[in-house]
Amino acid sequence: MNLIERIDIADWNSPIDPEVSARAIDALESGSVLCLPLRFALENAEALILREGVLSGERKNVSYDPRDKSLKGAGDDPMLRGALLSVLARYHRRTLDLAGRLFPRYIAALVPGRTSFRPAEVAGRVPKSWRKDDARLHVDAFPATPVQGRRMLRFFTNVNPTGVRRHWQVGEPFPRIAERFLPAIPKYSPLAARALAALRVTKSVRSRYDHCMLHIHDRMKADLDYQRTTPKEDVHFASGETWIVFTDQVSHAALSGRFMFEQTIYLPVEAQRFPERSPLRVLESLTHSALT
Repeated sequence: MNLIERIDIADWNSPIDPEVSARAIDALESGSVLCLPLRFALENAEALILREGVLSGERKNVSYDPRDKSLKGAGDDPMLRGALLSVLARYHRRTLDLAGRLFPRYIAALVPGRTSFRPAEVAGRVPKSWRKDDARLHVDAFPATPVQGRRMLRFFTNVNPTGVRRHWQVGEPFPRIAERFLPAIPKYSPLAARALAALRVTKSVRSRYDHCMLHIHDRMKADLDYQRTTPKEDVHFASGETWIVFTDQVSHAALSGRFMFEQTIYLPVEAQRFPERSPLRVLESLTHSALT
């Protein structure tokens, strides 16, 4: 498996050969990061988002919800908010269209999530807690948003206007992570999961799978010896590059960079070409039980 799989797509609307699609799906589901020489150009009126003062308060990103076209995390300036709404809606459409054409077997099952813009510099940022420290290697799991086993497919595009690269580190394969951290996870309580949902701490009931993934996420970040000693590789994404990855499977850390777009898409495991490679199936094979 290649850590980075280069896919030669430089135009959002270009036709995609079936062989390229098959290679992309195989690499993606194996835990590779797909990297495309694919720019996302801003229109003239949108260039004002590439400056200081985009975020409100202590936010680290602007978030766009395509369901109701709402915007969170942005300042109050009407021109700025208008530009953000325009560009995030367009990035949302572009990534969903590309996902359907690059991964045609997924197209009927894709469920779009939020679209984000990250204008703040990652390096030097002081997180509110170690759980929120994305400079530590982790696999993604959302405390308030249970996924019930669905995959987290994410598109990222570096739009830094001065050419600064986005610096990531990528860690060991998910099966090794699961074997290391799963034995220490506390027992799942269906009653506690239902109570969290009733109190609206979570948006739905946290499944046993969500429970396992959240504890793996936390234990990875909390284990400083693991962070120091686990094998990892540095990866740099140039301005004008787009990368695609299952962030619930690929151990990653963001070390530096600013001005990046991100699109989250959810995918049922059953839609995969190789469902057995998913975190859900890996964890079920280790626990010898169904987790959803």
